[in-house]
Amino acid sequence: MTGDGGRHWPIDDDLSALRERLLRHASAAGMRGTRLDDLLIAVNEAVINVLEHGGGEGTLSFWHSDAFITVDVCDTAGRLTPRYISPERPEDAVRGFGLWLMNRLCDEFTIDRTASGSRVRLRMSLGPAPAR
Repeated sequence: MTGDGGRHWPIDDDLSALRERLLRHASAAGMRGTRLDDLLIAVNEAVINVLEHGGGEGTLSFWHSDAFITVDVCDTAGRLTPRYISPERPEDAVRGFGLWLMNRLCDEFTIDRTASGSRVRLRMSLGPAPAR
């Protein structure tokens, strides 16, 4: 890890403050432009899932290396599992695009069950987006 050595924040309903912290730290790590916008959108979706479906409590952890920014969004409910990841966009739905969107926007997107809940890991290169 470089820079600030990582940050951990509780998730609450003040999404604008959480986005501002993430924006500040990701910008300081060197992320810019569309890549930064994509990271903010993906993390926002993950945090909203914690508030709406993940027990309403969790943490956001941020760290970076010279090459990547990684964000873990953890909940306390543990309902989310890797089987929810779909490569296809949900059809005929008004809602339910968050996981698909995270998968499309981030270079790496994983879901893991932990002893204390579920963890969504979002990772993006500080360089150009890799070819899909």
